[in-house]
Amino acid sequence: MSKKDKKKIIGPHTLRDFVLIFLGALVQALSMHLFLIPGQLVSGGVSGAAQIINFFTNFPIGVMVIIGNLPLYLIGWRHLGGLKFALRTLFAVVAFSLLTDLLPYFLPIQSFTHDMLLNTLYGGVLLGAGLGLVYRGRGTSGGSDILGRILNFRFGFSISAAYMLTDSVVVLASGFA
Repeated sequence: MSKKDKKKIIGPHTLRDFVLIFLGALVQALSMHLFLIPGQLVSGGVSGAAQIINFFTNFPIGVMVIIGNLPLYLIGWRHLGGLKFALRTLFAVVAFSLLTDLLPYFLPIQSFTHDMLLNTLYGGVLLGAGLGLVYRGRGTSGGSDILGRILNFRFGFSISAAYMLTDSVVVLASGFA
């Protein structure tokens, strides 16, 4: 690896970016643990698919998120920016997955409310804030983020339309679960 390539990966904002990505992953995991999972609400994307699989099999959601992101991660590495993209996305996915599976051991609160509307509202706001922090750190949270960016880069799809398409499929599938 040349010095030029290292500078691209380890830039002046790298530490700040990874701190933002970690904080974003933590906020997303809090959203899942405190609002979405207790309210039986699916978040969309790979984490939503992991929630559906968890509902039927009891496999840990974080582990299923990592497994579900592997093929998308490899495709994203190739099409969306090489090592810089790969490191930030891998960090975000692993942090979110570990935090999602470990938070129940450190934060015994099951839910703040049993009201589905409030769980939806608070869970959605927290999840969006977490995703915003990850994006601010120039990362992605994997899953439909990768797919949306690939569809945008290769075919000119708007990223929001790609998210809407992939997340809608998962949310509709959750209705059957």
